[in-house]
Amino acid sequence: MDAQEFSKYGHVFRPGLFRRRRAFWLDGDILHWRKGRVKGHIALSAITDVVVLEQAGGATCRLIEANGRRHRISERHWFGWEVGERHRFGTSELRCATFASLVAAIRRRMNKKHPAERK
Repeated sequence: MDAQEFSKYGHVFRPGLFRRRRAFWLDGDILHWRKGRVKGHIALSAITDVVVLEQAGGATCRLIEANGRRHRISERHWFGWEVGERHRFGTSELRCATFASLVAAIRRRMNKKHPAERK
């Protein structure tokens, strides 16, 4: 686990009850991600589209890279069977603050780099 996952522009969530924990965080113009133990990063210039879907169960942000690869960031976090979460196993919460902060920062930084191409 990287300490930046819990930074000002970091968001950690589990998209489903039996799914791996995921984390996304910004470091300058680079978006880092972790899905379970697999890590990677994306330059914000490589992201062609940011779509935010508001639903009754929580918001979802879908990032689309120039090569077609998609990343999904969810506002909803499901508690699993890890040591600190067992007492809440099977329940979920909305992590609105960290989700909104990360998505707003991504949009703001993308607009700053390419204002004519973005809305």
